[in-house]
Amino acid sequence: MKGTIILSNRLFQYKVDGLKNGISLSRLVSDVVAQHLSKRPFHLNVIEAACHGRFKETGHSLVLADMLRHPLIQASFLDTFLGLKHDELEVTAETDRVDVALRGKDLFIIVENKVNAAEEQKNQVYRYVHEIGIDKYHYDISQIYVVYLNPTNRNLPSEYSLCDENNENNVFEELGEDHYTVQSYKNDITDWLRNISINDEPHINSALDQYIDFLENKFHTSPLDKIMNNELNNILLKELHVEDSSLEAQIQALDNQYAKTEELLQAIESLKNEKRKELSHHMMREWQKAISQQLDVKLSEDDHSFGLQLNNQVWLGIWDGYDSPDHLPYWGFELDSFRRDTDSDLVEKIEKLLKNVGIEHYHKDNKEWIAWCTTEKGVERYTALYNGAKEMGLL
Repeated sequence: MKGTIILSNRLFQYKVDGLKNGISLSRLVSDVVAQHLSKRPFHLNVIEAACHGRFKETGHSLVLADMLRHPLIQASFLDTFLGLKHDELEVTAETDRVDVALRGKDLFIIVENKVNAAEEQKNQVYRYVHEIGIDKYHYDISQIYVVYLNPTNRNLPSEYSLCDENNENNVFEELGEDHYTVQSYKNDITDWLRNISINDEPHINSALDQYIDFLENKFHTSPLDKIMNNELNNILLKELHVEDSSLEAQIQALDNQYAKTEELLQAIESLKNEKRKELSHHMMREWQKAISQQLDVKLSEDDHSFGLQLNNQVWLGIWDGYDSPDHLPYWGFELDSFRRDTDSDLVEKIEKLLKNVGIEHYHKDNKEWIAWCTTEKGVERYTALYNGAKEMGLL
């Protein structure tokens, strides 16, 4: 028993030391990058100037969609990444929740854009193929393709995104290897753009140059970054004490450090989630105090929510978001699924209430909810809903 405890303590300390070393190494790398960036000559990129480095995935999707509307660029994209030759396809961006889509009579291409490493969503790729491609637009599975764009690697999306609600029926397996591809912005998209040249269209070429320059700055792959990248390589090998070792030993050391870095990132993400939960819970309780004072009403509460029951037994409340993927607080009208399914008049009253208070966008895709939506303005939202319910005689 004593030996087991000693081993456990050693393993724990090893993990802690690994996290500390990872933080130290990340600071060192960050300092080198900052130092080199400060010495760069004057540089102007209109995208960088407009977004101050915060170019969202939606922005990248709009740029990609606009580029793909040019017939020569579209043809190059289809050939380079899917080996397809096809007549010009219709291009849409941010439609049907799909980042970019190319549609033809017998062809539907889904482009999922993760250039900023956005988190995967549950059943995301599976839903796009089945709910949008097959159910909505009536394509056959053999007519659907997926291009999945990562920031820096070609790692496949997880089964969390590829499978159905039961974590079964992997849609990539269903499509077949010839109908999907996973590429990276850092290497594949940037290289593809560099090889495009449109004769007699200087404005198109200028736009391509600006976007390539933006991506090179984002991923530190421009010629100006060559010296910095070499210094970072040398630092990494030195810090891992393998600068004079064989190539095999260097690769092994880098693999080990990569695994430790992943542990560090997971620890950071876990801590961020805990802090988000704490912040949302704190906000929710502050809203509860303000609402109680403003409306002069006693609100019921539990560990993660507060609210009151309307006279039709519907619960009007605000939750701290502990059970949601993004941990954001949300308001909601809660009702058990049996009454919701059997009492359509009750549901219509709540929908009328929402309309009366000017709420047009909300979710109703859960059996326990008539309506719900995340909010950052809990006091204003709940007060409006309470007063609206009072006017309709629901209190």
